[in-house]
Amino acid sequence: MNTNQLSYYLIDLMRSYINKEGLLKEKSSELILQVGKEIDRAKVAGHPTDELEYLYETALWLNTKINE
Repeated sequence: MNTNQLSYYLIDLMRSYINKEGLLKEKSSELILQVGKEIDRAKVAGHPTDELEYLYETALWLNTKINE
């Protein structure tokens, strides 16, 4: 996945959270995993990771809200 796709996934997850839809924990875990993989790929390739790290931190924050 690229950064745009991950951003869209995060936005969709936030909408799902607001609308109290199902499978939030699973979707959140998957997002965190995918962003983590992209961060690793970017680091190996020597690309900047600032945007991905922001997505990762936001996904972690949302995960804590979902699990409250």
